[in-house]
Amino acid sequence: MGAPSSVYPFRAPAPLGALRLDLAPTFGHAAVDGRWRPYGRDLAREAAHLVDDFPIDRGRIDRIAYVRDDWDAGVTEVYTRRGKVKIGLLPDDHPAGLVLLRLVGVGIVRVRVDWIAPTALLRVYNSDAPAR
Repeated sequence: MGAPSSVYPFRAPAPLGALRLDLAPTFGHAAVDGRWRPYGRDLAREAAHLVDDFPIDRGRIDRIAYVRDDWDAGVTEVYTRRGKVKIGLLPDDHPAGLVLLRLVGVGIVRVRVDWIAPTALLRVYNSDAPAR
């Protein structure tokens, strides 16, 4: 039997699909450096997915900071394939829909969080469904 794909296989749930992340060609030249569209508001699951599938050529996430009201429940760490990643809160004066990522050797990257409304997802799903 092969080695587990996760350092903490019992704590890191399988991702929901492809990482929906768009990054600017370079960081630090705009108000935000990218846009992330998580599948839900479960920060533990979504942050682990973000860390695990973040483009390796752009850096490696070693810390995340978030706005409290954006997520269903707060967490202080997530378990990923690379191990534990610390998570912190942004001060209350930060705008909603923002996540700060600290990348090893790169610095801080500001990412806007956009959720797709469930009704919009249903429309997309139904429009992609094969005709019967």
